Amino acid sequence: MKNNVIDVMKSKVCIRIDGNNIERFILRIHKNKIALLDVKKINPHRYEIIINYADFDKLLALNTIYELKVIRYLGIEEKRRQILKYWHVLITVFIAIMVVVILSHMIFDVKIITNDNDMRTRLMKTLKQYDLSKYHFKKDYTYLQNVKENILKLYHDEIEWLEIETVGTRYVVRFEPRIVSQEKKEAKYQHVVAKKNAIIRDIYAKDGQIIKNKYAYVKKGDIIISGYIYLNDEYKKTVAATGKVYGEVWYQTKVKYPFNYYEEEKTGKSKTVYSVKLFNNRLELFNFHPFNDKIREEVVLLKSDVLPISLVKEKQEEVIIKSGMGVVEEVKLQAINLAYEKMRQTLKEDEYIISHHVIDSKIIPSGVEMDVFFSVYEDISDYVAIEEMKEVE
Repeated sequence: MKNNVIDVMKSKVCIRIDGNNIERFILRIHKNKIALLDVKKINPHRYEIIINYADFDKLLALNTIYELKVIRYLGIEEKRRQILKYWHVLITVFIAIMVVVILSHMIFDVKIITNDNDMRTRLMKTLKQYDLSKYHFKKDYTYLQNVKENILKLYHDEIEWLEIETVGTRYVVRFEPRIVSQEKKEAKYQHVVAKKNAIIRDIYAKDGQIIKNKYAYVKKGDIIISGYIYLNDEYKKTVAATGKVYGEVWYQTKVKYPFNYYEEEKTGKSKTVYSVKLFNNRLELFNFHPFNDKIREEVVLLKSDVLPISLVKEKQEEVIIKSGMGVVEEVKLQAINLAYEKMRQTLKEDEYIISHHVIDSKIIPSGVEMDVFFSVYEDISDYVAIEEMKEVE
């Protein structure tokens, strides 16, 4: 078995001989101890022979009047020539892998998740001092932890908690602002007013005088619980009105929801492809006519323990993707559910959606576009400081 493998891998060459009296030339080859591994007569004036590649130059030296042409190379010599033929492809693959490795270890974006633009700007400058910025190589976990600790010390009065996470080629920075524990200086005297336009649904007053009724319409800034106390239209005293007022508030939101019809139809064409995988990137080797759309089954042949790189063998089947409109009513229902979810995310625990109404709904090429009107039960309490009213004597 071992000898058979060696024989198959040994370099050989198949040569076509054209001329007259070729048998005499073949006999001469044999006498010069050139091993004839195979001899095939095509016609009286053409033969094909297979010899060891090491004897090729010796054969050329023996030839005088015959036309010799190499038909093909066999064994290791065949593989070597194939490599030489595609050397530029192999170099391109190598360079591509190196570029992917380098780019995958670089940062192309830094995202700081906050609505505080001032803090975002300050953090961005601080991160740059530690080379945590665009177009720098990624830092390891230990380095990021050290930077995190340094930033927490620098902003100890402003940041309670901070996390620096590497996501692909991006740093994502999340933090929780520190709430400084201090006594809230409340106004000595105040009114409870409407935070926004609404219809009052519930009033829970602790101190002060209610001057608006349930189901009354109020505009932003209207007094609902007054800090001025009257009895029989006569002023008695001024207090810090406190309490909660819930009202019906209105919002309009726009949502889009795609059609969800999708189907893959196999064409019956398939092939085996070898690919290099690095992170989520794939580079197919010698696949000069790739399928536009395909399904893949892969087997890992080689995998690095150091880098996230592997060589895989893939069975690819060509498919035609068909997509189109799903059931329109179902898609509309999903769009409404999406609008509800977006609305709920803005509400507190004691707030809820009263009702909704679809203002406009239209079909667009990608799905359904919808404007939804919401009535919401929401806390509309706000406070405004007032001066003490002097008692009229």
